[in-house]
Amino acid sequence: MKRLTALALAWYLPAAATALPAPLSIDALRETDFSASLQFERELDGGPGYTAYLVSYPSSGLTVFSMVAVPMGERPAAGFPVIVANHGFHPDPPRYGFTADGVDSRPGDYYRPIPELYAQHGFLVIMPDYRGHNASEGVEYTDGFLATGYYSEDVLALLSGLADIKEADTGNVFMWGHSLGAEVSLRALLATDRVGGAALWSGVGGEIWDQAYYYQRYDDRFAYDGSDLENSRIEELRRDMAALDEPYDWTTREPLRYLNYLRASIVIHHAVGDTGAPYHWSERLAKELYLLGHPYRFHSYPGPDHFFKDETLTEAIERDVEYFRSLIRPADLEAQPELNSQSDR
Repeated sequence: MKRLTALALAWYLPAAATALPAPLSIDALRETDFSASLQFERELDGGPGYTAYLVSYPSSGLTVFSMVAVPMGERPAAGFPVIVANHGFHPDPPRYGFTADGVDSRPGDYYRPIPELYAQHGFLVIMPDYRGHNASEGVEYTDGFLATGYYSEDVLALLSGLADIKEADTGNVFMWGHSLGAEVSLRALLATDRVGGAALWSGVGGEIWDQAYYYQRYDDRFAYDGSDLENSRIEELRRDMAALDEPYDWTTREPLRYLNYLRASIVIHHAVGDTGAPYHWSERLAKELYLLGHPYRFHSYPGPDHFFKDETLTEAIERDVEYFRSLIRPADLEAQPELNSQSDR
C-alpha cells in the first residue's frame, strides 16, 4: 500500500475499544451550562513579546490543559483583549506541543508564530490542547472524524472559565482557528455569545461525509474511484457512529446547518492551492454567510500554503489584528496599545 501522509494516517487509527458518548449536538451545546474553573499549573517558556503559563480545567469529566500567553508591557486597565486560538490536526495527539527536538514546549514548532505575533500586538492568547493532546486526558476521543465535536466542548468549557485569567479583558474575547481548529471554532461559536469575532484560517469544512470522502483521496486525487471500490474512511466513519453509546444523528452536529445561530462576525483566510483543506470549503462558508446576511470578510491568497508563511503570514496576522481591534468595544478602545507594524518586531 502506498505510504500515507501524516494527515491521512490519522484516519486509519483503530477505533476506541469501549463505546464513547456521542459528541453533543449543536442544540445541546447551546443548552449545556459550561462552568469550568481554570487552575494555574506552572510557568511555561515564553517567547518574543510574551510570558506564558499553563492552566488546567475540567471538560466532560476530563482534565484538559491550556497555554496562556500574556503580552509583555503595561497591562491595560481592563486587561488584555483575548484570542482563544484553536490549533489544527496533530498526527500524534500526545506529542502535541513538542518540538522537533522532543522538547515539551507548547504550542510546538508549527504553531509558534501564533502566540508570538498576536501577543506582540497586545492580545492575550489562550491555546487549548484539546482532550487527548499533550498531557490532557481523553486520548480515546482523538480518533477519526467525530473528534472535532468533542474538541468544541473543550473550547466552550475553557470559555466559561476565562474570568479566572487575571490578565484577561473578558469583555473583549475573540477566536482564531486553523484547519481542523476552524471547524472546532465554528461549532463552538454557534453555541456562545461570549466571542465578538473569529478568524478562520484554511478551514476544514463541508459536512462530515465530504471530509471522509476528500481525505480518502488525499494521497492521489487522480486515482480511479467507483462504486466497485470501498471507501475505507466512509466505512470507518459509519463504524465509529455505530459504536457510540447512543444513536447518532450527524445532521444535528453540522455547523453549516446551524449558521443562523451565529452571532460573531467572521474573517476567513484561505490559499487557493491548499490541499490540506480545499479552498472550496471556505468558499461555501462565505456563500452561506452571504445568503444569511451575516457579516464576514473573505481573504484569498495565492499558492498552496495550508499554514501561512513569510509575507502571507504577516498579511493575515495584520488583517486579523485590524479586524479584532475594529470589534473592541469603544469604551475599552483607548485602553488598548497601538497597532504595531510587523517591522517593529
